[in-house]
Amino acid sequence: MPYKDPNRKKEWERLHRPQRLARRRELRTSPAERIAPHHSGEEKAGTEFVYFIPLIAGGMLAAYNPKLGMGAGVLTIAVAAGWKKNWAWWVVGSVVLLIGLLFYFTQDKKSDDSLGSGEHV
Repeated sequence: MPYKDPNRKKEWERLHRPQRLARRRELRTSPAERIAPHHSGEEKAGTEFVYFIPLIAGGMLAAYNPKLGMGAGVLTIAVAAGWKKNWAWWVVGSVVLLIGLLFYFTQDKKSDDSLGSGEHV
């Protein structure tokens, strides 16, 4: 047996090195990669408009209740930072936050009249 004699073991490893390296390379690849090649250059069609859905929903929420809109914008930015999302999620969160701030500062402020008479003093 070649492994009992160190010199014969070295000689056997030298002679069979290419086969061993090829076998290691083959074992490193997963079964899914061997069956179907990976196409990294392809993207799904229609993914460029996916970010408009949360943007529209956040804008509608900000129009309904500006504080909820601002909260949704900040939450979107926090999730984008925490899960390391791409730049588009940062933009969506920022735009929703800005829309919420816009609605918050432009809405008519109702008076805090405790009697509800509606007259301004």
